Amino acid sequence: MTVSSPAYAALGVFVVYVAIVGVVWRINKVDYNNLAGDRATAVRSIVVPIGLGALFLALAVTVLGWWHPVLFDDGRTGPAWALAVPVLFLLAALLGLTQIDWRAENRSVLPVVAVGVLLVGFAEEVLTRGVLVVGGREQGWSALAVFLFSTILFAMLHGLNAFFGLPWQGTLVQIAMAFVGGTAFYVTRLSTGTLLVGIVVHALWDFVTIGAVATGRGVKPAVMACAALCYLLGLVAIVVILVSG
Repeated sequence: MTVSSPAYAALGVFVVYVAIVGVVWRINKVDYNNLAGDRATAVRSIVVPIGLGALFLALAVTVLGWWHPVLFDDGRTGPAWALAVPVLFLLAALLGLTQIDWRAENRSVLPVVAVGVLLVGFAEEVLTRGVLVVGGREQGWSALAVFLFSTILFAMLHGLNAFFGLPWQGTLVQIAMAFVGGTAFYVTRLSTGTLLVGIVVHALWDFVTIGAVATGRGVKPAVMACAALCYLLGLVAIVVILVSG
């Protein structure tokens, strides 16, 4: 499909996705502070709304004819050492699996959370590091503009949480962290040449964070240290990539 204004088309997809999730959350009376308290809550808060959003994204990408550019670049971008960003992110996620209480009384919620985060990883990566990136590139924007367009909107996506129980102060912190995390995911796409790695790592990371909260566990220092190193390296990597590009 030929699109006269790809960036605006991508932005339209973003707005509709946010609207779908927001409306379903409102209908389901979702409390962001309790996304996975039990199986029914996890289905109502994660699986259903994000599943509907993911279905919309799949249809939108199909209509636009963007599946290949959404999922794959023509090659890797950036220095070889930038591959350390997805490696560190994956390591942090795998270490994080140890902070989940697999013997908790409500451990039965974990399979539902797993389904939910797979949908989140697919939806958020396809939307932001996929559709928004392709839209910006097809519009002829610079590499810096495409990065900022996709990463700022990824960060702002988390502002929705303020309307569903997350205090504004916490929301602002989450938006800032999402920008940094989004940068690491952006570098993951560029350094690997595919969105698929980011989808998997994103899903694993969300499973670790949501699963730990659901089973009453806190974040381990080793996990946070690994994630912090990944974020820092991601910021350095994107500067190097944008300057050298």
